[in-house]
Amino acid sequence: MKKQRNIIITGYGTVAKELVELLYRKKEELIEKYHTEFKVVGLIGSIGMIYEPDGLNLSVLDELPKGSLGISQYASMKNLSIEAPAIKGDILIECTPTNLETGEPALSYMKQALETNMDIVSVSKGALVHSLPELLQIASAKDCRIKYSGATAAALPTLDIGEFSLAGSSIQSIKGILNGTSNFILTSMSEGNITFEKALHLAQEKGIAEKNPDLDIKGLDSACKILLLANGLFHTNLTLEDIAIEGIEKITKADMQRAKINGCEWKLIASATKQGDKLILQVKPEILPPENPLIHVKGTNKGILFETEEMGTICCVGGASHPKGAAAAALKDVINLIH
Repeated sequence: MKKQRNIIITGYGTVAKELVELLYRKKEELIEKYHTEFKVVGLIGSIGMIYEPDGLNLSVLDELPKGSLGISQYASMKNLSIEAPAIKGDILIECTPTNLETGEPALSYMKQALETNMDIVSVSKGALVHSLPELLQIASAKDCRIKYSGATAAALPTLDIGEFSLAGSSIQSIKGILNGTSNFILTSMSEGNITFEKALHLAQEKGIAEKNPDLDIKGLDSACKILLLANGLFHTNLTLEDIAIEGIEKITKADMQRAKINGCEWKLIASATKQGDKLILQVKPEILPPENPLIHVKGTNKGILFETEEMGTICCVGGASHPKGAAAAALKDVINLIH
């Protein structure tokens, strides 16, 4: 028997646009495989919400631009009013821009969703970094679930490994290359024998780095991701202030060459390590020896290394570092909510 799940998407940037395309393209496959039809009934942007109880026409929406322009064009084509946001459905997929200071507007959207007993899939990091323990507490009281694998390294299944593959094991540490931009810069410096400045410029030319790349090169993006992994997997209540953060901007060409003499490589490592009854979180550039599997993470790829008491060392490397990968992670989380 086919079930139906009504979805509200908040934020209509690049990732949400890719998600709409995935849901449209894979509609029949998802029905056949999971006996569930996923209907996007509402889409919320900065100008307001478009809502159709029988589902938005994703084939039409897929042809329109992202953002407010696409929302307003769809509303005009379908003669819909743009409403004040109202969260009502089965699953909220949160894709608004990350706001690390207040977590808004994502935080309010997620709280509204939980109050109406909706499950949540979040790609955006802001509300989770700001208030994950509080959100999990509300979700538990409402018997709802929050999934956020797309916020912890896009397509790389970091949270999934910790939650499912290592269930019942004692995780001693998590170490990861969680930011594709900084890793691309370090790889370019190493392989091209170029300065940090030239590698950053190359990343910006290729569209890998933003005009203002501080979140990536100064380690804050990596810090957000290791914080979410730590609070989710170790059930802690830590904040960004609990993390020692150091970026890659001071690494020189000479530093690179000295490391390579011994077959080593510089990588920006985010880690969460148990020390007695404490959990130590940090982000800093480290020289990895040849035997460390994370040394093989090149370009925009990411990687994660779990040290466990019972299962030994588990490593996962790869995962697409682009919006389609993040959208696919969101779809995976949606499927895992109902499957």
